[in-house]
Amino acid sequence: MVLPTFHHLSEEKQARVRDALLNEFSQYPLAEAQVARIVKDAGIARGAFYKYFADLPDAYNYVFGVAMYEIHRTMPEMPTVDNVDAYMNSIRQFVVETDKAGYRKLIEQHYRYNEGFLGSEPTKLVDGADAPARWAITVLYHQTVRDIVLDPDSMDQRIEQLRTVLQKR
Repeated sequence: MVLPTFHHLSEEKQARVRDALLNEFSQYPLAEAQVARIVKDAGIARGAFYKYFADLPDAYNYVFGVAMYEIHRTMPEMPTVDNVDAYMNSIRQFVVETDKAGYRKLIEQHYRYNEGFLGSEPTKLVDGADAPARWAITVLYHQTVRDIVLDPDSMDQRIEQLRTVLQKR
């Protein structure tokens, strides 16, 4: 969790630190990331880094959370029989937004290296009569996105594969 001191920085300084974090974590897996490169790139003192973040995983989780928020803010709600096309388009939009916002390498590093380094959490249980279907769709959707980020040339085939499953609901 970002420490309160970070939120007291000017927007310009916060942006500089975010950019330095994005640069570092886009180029290096978390296990190889260095505070020294981040502080040099951000133009801050090493001690300041630890006033903003508890450690490197904390800083990584912060910038990854920012990226996920930016990318997901325009995504549609859960797919239904009526919005499968919108949902499939949202996968393409996710990839485009990831590239446009400069997060592609960060997301790729996450899937390739950092996800395993940080540990895994179980998927969330969902309530309601259609809970199993909503859970399955969410898992398949995220796996499809993951596979596309790791193998961009397979996007069309993976989207069609997911579309076929969702239309059989």
